Amino acid sequence: MTSSPARRLVSVMRRRVYSPVRTALREATAWRSYSTVREACGLSDAVPLLVHAGRIVDDRCLGAIIDALPRLATYHLALVHGWTGGDRAAVEGLLRRARAAGVDARVHRVVRPRRLTPDFLAAADLAVHGFCRPDGSSPLVPEVFDDYRAAGLRIVAGNARGVRDYLVRHGAGEVFATGSLPSFATAVRRAASVPTPADGSDSAPTPADGSDSAPVPAGRAATAPAPATPVPASAPAGPSGVPTPWTPLGTGPVRLGLGTANYAGQLAAIATAVCAARPAVSAELVMAKPPSSFRYPADVYLHFPTEHHLDVQLDQIRRVLSGYTHLIVDAFRPVLGRLNGDDIAGDLPALTRAGVKVALLAHGSEIRHPVEHLDRHAESGFRDAPEELRARLTTVAQRNRQIARESGLPLFVTTPDLLDDVPWATWAPLVVDVDGWACDRPVMERSRPVVLHAPSTRWTKGTDRILPDLQELHDRKVIDFRLVEGMPHDEMRRLVFEADVVTEQFVMGTYGTFACEAMAAGKLVVSYLSESVHERVDLRPPIVNATATTLVKTIESLIEDRATAARLAAEGPGFVREHHDGRRTAAAFDAFLR
Repeated sequence: MTSSPARRLVSVMRRRVYSPVRTALREATAWRSYSTVREACGLSDAVPLLVHAGRIVDDRCLGAIIDALPRLATYHLALVHGWTGGDRAAVEGLLRRARAAGVDARVHRVVRPRRLTPDFLAAADLAVHGFCRPDGSSPLVPEVFDDYRAAGLRIVAGNARGVRDYLVRHGAGEVFATGSLPSFATAVRRAASVPTPADGSDSAPTPADGSDSAPVPAGRAATAPAPATPVPASAPAGPSGVPTPWTPLGTGPVRLGLGTANYAGQLAAIATAVCAARPAVSAELVMAKPPSSFRYPADVYLHFPTEHHLDVQLDQIRRVLSGYTHLIVDAFRPVLGRLNGDDIAGDLPALTRAGVKVALLAHGSEIRHPVEHLDRHAESGFRDAPEELRARLTTVAQRNRQIARESGLPLFVTTPDLLDDVPWATWAPLVVDVDGWACDRPVMERSRPVVLHAPSTRWTKGTDRILPDLQELHDRKVIDFRLVEGMPHDEMRRLVFEADVVTEQFVMGTYGTFACEAMAAGKLVVSYLSESVHERVDLRPPIVNATATTLVKTIESLIEDRATAARLAAEGPGFVREHHDGRRTAAAFDAFLR
């Protein structure tokens, strides 16, 4: 007869051997005990519920979706899975991840019914899929998408060409940038705000309005919305979680891509202005910059050296050709990486074949011809530019003009002086945050006015021409002169607020972003303007016109007549709001985006 300890040992061994089998069998038959996914999760109708009913092991982005749940404070997630070893093991890993993120109480494992019916899924609010694959391949649309639609669920899925085409064709949901937590959270809110047709018919998606909170689904009790996350920052090299102020790329009729220079943040400002003016437009901005550069808002950051890497280029090709209906090409730079060369010309055939509508955008040296500028302006800054640089910029301007002419694409310029170089272009004014630069500090009241000069590049501002005279006025205690270079943007704003006079440029003939910011702050701006250029666009900026040779007399006259100087400075905020708050710029792109 077997001893009692031996019997106990055999019993323990049996439990160890058969426990996994028993668990699997128990899970495989558990579906019979509930009729809907919401019932399986034990949730009331008042709780927003996301459901994932595809193969868990095939969806590599579910981990990121779980990581995003803290941004969706009221949402629960149901993982409907099979009882095969692969799915069960994958779910266990996801539950561990949910515990680490502090959302394990909102993630539910549900054994997949033998037959997945629309009635079973319909009790959820949204369906989610990720599609982030380790090999970078573009996935096919899974059959479960048809089940989701039959259940009346809108779908939030990772951005891939086949998936996006499916959602656009059926008006069935929203896409998000795989791996981006704010992008997923925003897509969920947008999908929840657009009801699915009750009859399940195919219909065009309602254009997104860019709002950050979604209405409570019909028949549900109102709950506090999750904190707003208006835009994704979806870049492998970008700062995740940083909100950007334009409508994130969706599945609507106009999906606008912008890239890749974003000089002085102008591309970001244009994206914001266009989305604010046109609710049907969603946007994605890709910015290629060296890691050490100042960063302006963008959805995707490509560190400039890696733009040549094959995997980065292939990712960019998939992003642009499968995601955008319209594209604003910034500074003639390539948008598909560097496979096709170092300018946009090599990318145009692929963009045309993909049916992407393209516009070109220029800001300055990429289109401004040095020789012609020297002929037009006695004060031209190209006289100070190194000869090698002047020759290179001449080549660049000639090449880009040829691209613009031969392509026949719409061309936009952000400063009116560039119409001298490309007279067929459309002026799309520089955009600044007028309210963000508002300052109530009065000007010209101190005995020694504070005069600020902050060049980005000295030869483009004429710095070396004016520096001796401004220093001499400072030494005579006529002014308090401050030269600032390489200062972070927020610190520069503080210095502008403290100034009375901002001297911008004295060699180009027009005003730039910094002058607009100074005018918005109510500061007196002194700069060299070509009057004929600004008359062409019916523009009379409240800027004191001066050259390097007349600057001293100009400043002395402003000090003598402080009241007139202060009145001129007071006109600045109104002028910038009228021409440079983004409304006029968005209107310039109307025909292109229509």
